[in-house]
Amino acid sequence: MAEDDVQEGEAEAVTEEGAEGEGEEGGKKKPSIVKLGLLIGLPVLILLLAGVGGALFFMGGGDEDEAHLAEEDGEHAGPARDYATYRFSDPVIVQVRAANGAPLLLSMNIELEIADPAMAPVLDERMGRVLDGYAAFLRELTPDDLAGSAGLHRVRMELLRRTNIAIAPQRVEGVLITQMLVTQS
Repeated sequence: MAEDDVQEGEAEAVTEEGAEGEGEEGGKKKPSIVKLGLLIGLPVLILLLAGVGGALFFMGGGDEDEAHLAEEDGEHAGPARDYATYRFSDPVIVQVRAANGAPLLLSMNIELEIADPAMAPVLDERMGRVLDGYAAFLRELTPDDLAGSAGLHRVRMELLRRTNIAIAPQRVEGVLITQMLVTQS
């Protein structure tokens, strides 16, 4: 019985304290207009910006930027030029290594795009230097480096760079890989 009286006394004290606490703070406060505006306005703003970004993405916004970047890279928007081609007389054959160390043979038929057909004698004269640059690069490749269209594109760009270094100050416009074959030796 004494315990019941103690528990009732504690319960009364808690309710009195709770009542006093509410009285001092004046009950629950209403959220201010600023907080309410941020709570509603910020998500609406985020959704609006996401909608505009999605619309620009799917409607193809930014074509002007891509055309501007292409002009900076030396590519001009418009009809593609027809270049003369310089065909290598023999395929380029190099030994490469597989990941497991097995020797493989890489054979490539290559054509060079040149703006002026009169540049063919210059290429004939410097062909040894061009092929040396190719061999140094191609020997370091693995079959994984050649996989897919991205790998082929990287090889093509590196061959173009090495060709232009070897024949400087003349310039080749592009490298075409007409055939590429990787076989076990």
